Amino acid sequence: MIENFEQNVEDIQSIKILPTILNVINQSTGLGFVAVARVTPNKWLTCGVLDNLNFGLTPGDELQVETTICHEVRQADKLVVIDHVDNDEIFAKHHTPLQYGFQSYISVPITLQDGTFFGTLCALDPAPNKLNNAKVIGMFTSYAELISFHLDAIEKMRLKDLEIKKKNFQLESFDFVSSHDLQEPLRKIQMFSSVILEKNNQNLTTDIVKYLDGIKNESQRMRNILNDLLVFSEYKKSSQEFVATDLNSIVENIRKRLSKEFSECNGKIVLDELPSVPIMPDQIEQLFYNLIINAITFRSNHCDLEISISSKIEKGIDLSYEKLDTNNTYCTLTFTDNGTGFDPRYNEKIFGMFNRLDKEKHCNSTGIGLTIARRITENHNGFIIANGNLNKGASFTVYLPMKQ
Repeated sequence: MIENFEQNVEDIQSIKILPTILNVINQSTGLGFVAVARVTPNKWLTCGVLDNLNFGLTPGDELQVETTICHEVRQADKLVVIDHVDNDEIFAKHHTPLQYGFQSYISVPITLQDGTFFGTLCALDPAPNKLNNAKVIGMFTSYAELISFHLDAIEKMRLKDLEIKKKNFQLESFDFVSSHDLQEPLRKIQMFSSVILEKNNQNLTTDIVKYLDGIKNESQRMRNILNDLLVFSEYKKSSQEFVATDLNSIVENIRKRLSKEFSECNGKIVLDELPSVPIMPDQIEQLFYNLIINAITFRSNHCDLEISISSKIEKGIDLSYEKLDTNNTYCTLTFTDNGTGFDPRYNEKIFGMFNRLDKEKHCNSTGIGLTIARRITENHNGFIIANGNLNKGASFTVYLPMKQ
């Protein structure tokens, strides 16, 4: 076990049930001083304490380890119980009771899952006490095991957190690679294909022209995928501040950005008056963009595209979606289109990375846009759900908290 004593104290203090454990021991036994100590060959450190004796120790305080009986508990790796020091054959003349002035004492090892000795759950009192019995020893042993369980769980969470940080570092490394090392050769492939087509067009067969066009298109698609992956990795939990923002202005920005696409498909947005919501504006604009471009991509050939955007302010407790905070209020946004839709059994699957339901027909889609949309809603402590209707359109419902 790596010796990080400040971390040891923080870990014990983070165990929410610890005050209850110490209080139950005090009430059950009458022992006025109860503590969890980190014990090593060279250190005795208070990690958690209930002190009704004004002993004077607080979390982080130390005793010289050689002056404690916990030192001997660590060496023998077994508990010590004393009902009455003056009548005890072993401890009647022991230096520790004489130095600290106690008559009753118990100390039980706290051993971690891997066998490491962490420290002790110990208690003492100036008065004699009946401690050397199955009830008291069983209680202390059980609580020591419970504390050990919590410490192991904390360590596992710490290791998972380190793994996540490692993966985040790998993602950041990927950001650089996708922005430079991978993009550059793709750009050159496109450029060389274009040069061949422009300078040798008359000398190329129809099949070769077709293949070169295919190389250009697939290279561009790969660049689009890399760009979307870059966006996805950038939208990990952000430190960007939440700002009360008029959502109508977000939609207007999207209209301008996609004016060419709407003109080409004779599409339109039917917009209700939207509220002002605390958001990270850049991220929510990306969310709206992804949902709207998704509707454009999967539009029907049998009618002009129409995207309806509406909103409601609702209490979490009144909504049927189980993941919502019942104590918060939500802006419920619904994006509905009259496109090709999809089978409802894919309502959840479409948010997965690279999941395109019609890969042949919509080859330009990267399959990442809706994954990004979900990540953005999660960054806002919100949720997004889909509801498909094959050949009749789709709707996406976004829940954004009104309080962050």
